[in-house]
Amino acid sequence: MSDVDGTLCRIVDRPDQARVPARARESLEVLADHLALVACITGRPSPVARKMVGAEKITYFGNHGLSFIKPGESRPTVVIEGEEAERARNFIRDNDNPFWVTSKIRIEDKGPIQALHWRGAGQRTEEVVRGIADHAQAAGLATHWGRKVLELRPPGMEGKAGAVDELLDGTEIETVVFAGDDRTDYEAALRLKKLAETGKLKNLLLVAIDSDEGPPELVELADLVVAEPEEWIDLIEDLAGQASGPPAGAAVPE
Repeated sequence: MSDVDGTLCRIVDRPDQARVPARARESLEVLADHLALVACITGRPSPVARKMVGAEKITYFGNHGLSFIKPGESRPTVVIEGEEAERARNFIRDNDNPFWVTSKIRIEDKGPIQALHWRGAGQRTEEVVRGIADHAQAAGLATHWGRKVLELRPPGMEGKAGAVDELLDGTEIETVVFAGDDRTDYEAALRLKKLAETGKLKNLLLVAIDSDEGPPELVELADLVVAEPEEWIDLIEDLAGQASGPPAGAAVPE
């Protein structure tokens, strides 16, 4: 299980310009042929994440757990619908104004989740965003802070912690490798750690991609810390190479 932005690719000023290296896609496809589950758990909508990563054989859990799309499916399954799914979008529609633009706030429409980005803007813009967060909370929305992004969410959603539960529910998976870099990934890592402590997982490897903007709690919790996404992709390549290699004890042709 892997996050996407900041984990399979570097964080960039504009989310639409982020790129996942081809070698990550190729390695994930190889792993999908050999493992019970390979999944990306991301804040992006699941179809957007699939297009971005490019691996067709894996599951994408998008919108921090609000929708997922499995291999072979053309449309995502949505976990939340109706009025609750529209609350954040309606808040943006009712409150967006030209001052947000001049403050360099960029809005990303993720359906039930609305994201306000301000990477590249100054401290004054962050203060404006904090005011928007207070207003959104007063309107009954949940707010979640990431790396230079504020997400406005429907109340009560479990986020990526709920996504990992959903992915493992009904399976016999006992070994999980999980990687991430942000607060939402920390919440998923905590849920996996609890599953391991209660015996539902026998083996768990938590990987943190370190960042000045990321939560230090994730680094403290992790079994392995890497400095950048490329190092995590190196590990994925190594795992894919082992998965597709000859069986133990088999003769290797010269």
